[in-house]
Amino acid sequence: MGASSVLPARRSDRAPSSQGNLELVTYVGSVAPESPLLSNPHSLIRQRRDDRFAVAALSATAGYVDAVGFLMLVGLFPAHVTGELVGLSTVLTAGHPISHPSRLAVIPVFVGALFVAALATRSRRNAGKSSERALLGLLTVALGVCALTGFWKPPPVPTGEAWVFGLRECSMVAAMAFQNAYMREALANACPTTVMTGNLTQFVFELVDMIAHRIGWNRTETTRARGSRSRFWLVASALGSFLAGAVLGGYLTGIVGAFGMVVPMLAALLVARRVAREHG
Repeated sequence: MGASSVLPARRSDRAPSSQGNLELVTYVGSVAPESPLLSNPHSLIRQRRDDRFAVAALSATAGYVDAVGFLMLVGLFPAHVTGELVGLSTVLTAGHPISHPSRLAVIPVFVGALFVAALATRSRRNAGKSSERALLGLLTVALGVCALTGFWKPPPVPTGEAWVFGLRECSMVAAMAFQNAYMREALANACPTTVMTGNLTQFVFELVDMIAHRIGWNRTETTRARGSRSRFWLVASALGSFLAGAVLGGYLTGIVGAFGMVVPMLAALLVARRVAREHG
């Protein structure tokens, strides 16, 4: 069987043959190649590198915020607020004492911030513009508000004024809500930058796949092995950046308190600058 016999076919423009049958000709040149991909073959690689930078920066931000929240908000992890559902359940059902009254507002604040993010996203789409810069702007503002609470200088243990504690708590939780919204809109095909449980699971599985390919366990899955390496480094950068951000956040909190929130704010601004450069 020749190579041309397996090509798709179309109806010929020529007159039908004497037998009345339609003549089939090869469908060569009827579908144009993807010119953007051919004209810019490195665009996909560059996009993946940009995604890896954003994932690393935002993972470091979440790690930093989680460390500050744990130290200054009586064990609250702002990047993992779904765990607060369990805490609220124990308060309502088992009579477990709550650490601070504002803790009851964590889930409502998170949901409210997501509503704001969804409205901002919808508004930008209706205007024919990207929502990425708006969501990063909301993230930056929320982190900045938290940093400003340092001017009231309550100690890490929340014995200061209750409204300062509440404002700090709400701003951190809102910031992580905006970051989750950004990941949904801009980096849905990447990996999470807040909750790291899934990334740790993915990391271990990709590591096993890479080792299996190296020792010849899956010789027929070369394409999957290449994909595993790419995913491995993506989740590895997320995990490493999260841990680095947590270490830095824990260290700086003991020195400068809430003022240290300027650091994750700068990380968000770096991502926003890249997005602005990409969209012109």
